[in-house]
Amino acid sequence: MKSTLPALLAGLGVLTCAQAAPLFHEPFAYPAASSLTGLAGGTGWPGAWLVDGGSVSVTSAGLQYTDPAGHILTVSGLAANTAGTVTTRSLRDLGSPDINNVWISFLYQLPASNGKFEGVSFYRATQQVFTVSNPSTTTTPAIYLTNNLVAGTGTSTGQGVFGQTHLVVLKLTKAGGTGGADRVQAFIDPNLANTPSSPNATIDGTNFDFNRVRIAGQDGSALLVDELRIGASFADVTPHVFSGDLDADGDGLSSEQEAILGLNPNISDASLIAGIQAHPDWFGLYTASGILELASGGVILQRDATNPVSLIFEVQQSEDLVNWDMLETFIRRIEPPAGKNFLRLRIETP
Repeated sequence: MKSTLPALLAGLGVLTCAQAAPLFHEPFAYPAASSLTGLAGGTGWPGAWLVDGGSVSVTSAGLQYTDPAGHILTVSGLAANTAGTVTTRSLRDLGSPDINNVWISFLYQLPASNGKFEGVSFYRATQQVFTVSNPSTTTTPAIYLTNNLVAGTGTSTGQGVFGQTHLVVLKLTKAGGTGGADRVQAFIDPNLANTPSSPNATIDGTNFDFNRVRIAGQDGSALLVDELRIGASFADVTPHVFSGDLDADGDGLSSEQEAILGLNPNISDASLIAGIQAHPDWFGLYTASGILELASGGVILQRDATNPVSLIFEVQQSEDLVNWDMLETFIRRIEPPAGKNFLRLRIETP
């Protein structure tokens, strides 16, 4: 069905994701420079942070993330830092039963190059299951997703910049992989308004259920981690607000609308929009005036907001074809279907 260009552009409204509280949330809202060991903040966790070696500490400032469309991740507190004089490994249990079919998110920043391991790992008891890290096999800032159940299965996401805060989002699907294996997908720096579907890396494994999280830095090498969330949906682990940048490039489409359409919100599409408006027929569209022309001598009824359409029919009678009297009146209120639609009236006689 054809539509009007104004209606099409108006229909590209702001999409928002329903957001609920995550199952687990660690904002690292602790005093700066404190050790994580024994701290028990956040929500959903059954116990405090534990330590295996040196303890991860708390930074003096938290991390932040804004996606290309201007959505700002909701943050609070400070951040965790694996830097130290010895290898730091801080762990926190999630309780029972083991967890699967969840979304996970956290902020991740690798300050500088080194040949050490820094990462966030997910355990089932003492078994390391899968990890997001900068492994000891590289001195680049690349972020890897690793199946720890099989040696040598680290997969680079192709993302990562020294000193830049990245949002890492993981989707764990039970039996969602090849041959019924469990699957973990990694999305780096996604748009917060839409559930992502194209992962930067994917791993399959026999059993990715987990019940413990570990943050670690080999030989005290630095990694900053913040806003660790585990939830049932992408929206649960990416609460956000919009920055108010309605139209960064001034082309008439908001930055959020352009992100939804796959356009660059910093490059104007004004010429394309003007071309569509000048030649709507090229795209199978009608202008508002074009719709009025379809009346063909009839009447176009404009709907008032969401109110029903009222149709009034009068049957008139005349003896001289000059003077007409009302013989009968029919009134019908019509509730149009939801969404955009066009209605026309067809009258037939038996």
